[in-house]
Amino acid sequence: MSGEIFSILIKDDNELSREEIENLIEKKQQNLKEIEVHQGKNSVYISELGEISFLQLELGQYSDSEENYLICLAFFEKQQDRLGQAAVYGVLGTLFFKKGDYEDSISHYTSALKIYEELNQIQEVITCMKGIGNCYLMLNKLDEACDEFLECSAVCSNNNDIYNLLDCLGNLVLIHEKQEQWDVVFELYKKTLKAFKEIGDDKGIIVSYFNLGILIKEQQKDEALRYFKKGTNLAIDSNYSELIIKGLSYIGEILFYLGRVRDAKDEYIKALYLAKEVEAKNAIIQVNVLLKSFGLSEEDIINELKLYKKARNDPLRD
Repeated sequence: MSGEIFSILIKDDNELSREEIENLIEKKQQNLKEIEVHQGKNSVYISELGEISFLQLELGQYSDSEENYLICLAFFEKQQDRLGQAAVYGVLGTLFFKKGDYEDSISHYTSALKIYEELNQIQEVITCMKGIGNCYLMLNKLDEACDEFLECSAVCSNNNDIYNLLDCLGNLVLIHEKQEQWDVVFELYKKTLKAFKEIGDDKGIIVSYFNLGILIKEQQKDEALRYFKKGTNLAIDSNYSELIIKGLSYIGEILFYLGRVRDAKDEYIKALYLAKEVEAKNAIIQVNVLLKSFGLSEEDIINELKLYKKARNDPLRD
C-alpha cells in the first residue's frame, strides 16, 4: 500500500491543463465519497486521497493539499507503515518549499530522511538531502547548504549515482562562487569533469573543460589554453557547432594575451567561418567585432575568410 501511495506522491508532472486537472480532482472527490460510503476510509480511500492531494499541490492549492496529506499521514501512523509516513513527510517538504516556507520544508524533509535512512532507501535519502540543501540555499545559509550537499555527494559517490552527484557538485560550485572561493570551485569542476566522463556526456565534458580554462585564464594562460583546446577538439568530434565557436573564441582570446596575435586572428577567422556556416547571428557579430579590434577592415575579413576556405584542411582542430 505505501509503495502505491509513494509512487503517487513522486510521479512526474503531467501535461494536463489547469482546467483538466480541476475536472479530474472533482471526479476523484466524487469517487472518494463513494469509496467512503461503501468501504470506509480504508487503503483504497487513502490511495485516492493521495492522488487528489498531489493534483491539488500541482495547482498550488497548498492548504487543501496539506490537509489531505495529513489525513494520509495519520492513516500510515495508525498502520505503522513507516514507508508511507516517509513518503508523506517528503511530499510535505516539497509542498512547503513551493510555498516558500523553507524552515518547515527542512523539518519535513528531515523527518522523511530519518525514516529512509532507517529503511536503507538510498534514492529517497538522496532526494531528501538535496531538498534540505536547496532550502538552506534559499535561506542563504550557505555553510549549512554546503555541509548538506557535501554529505549528499558522499552518498551519491558511494552508490555510484553520477547524475545526482552532478546536481550536488553544481550546487557546491554555486555556493563557493558566491563565497569567491575559486580554488575550491576549480577542484569541484575537476570532479564534475570526471563525473561527466564516467557517464559519457560529451557536452558536459566540453563545458567542464571550458569552465576550468575560464577559472585559470588570468593566472595560468598556457594551462587554460590546454583546457580550451581539449574542449574545442571534443566539440569538433561531437559536431557541436555552438561549442566549437565558443571554444575557438576562447582559444583566440588566450593566444592574444600570450602575444600570439596572428594565431589569435586565425582562430577567430575559423570561428567566424563556422558561425556563418551555421548562421549563428550573435556569434557572427561578436567575432566580427573582435577581428576589427585587430585592425582588420570588413574587406580584410572577407579576404581572410576566402583564404581560409581555400586552404582548409581539417582547419578547426588544434
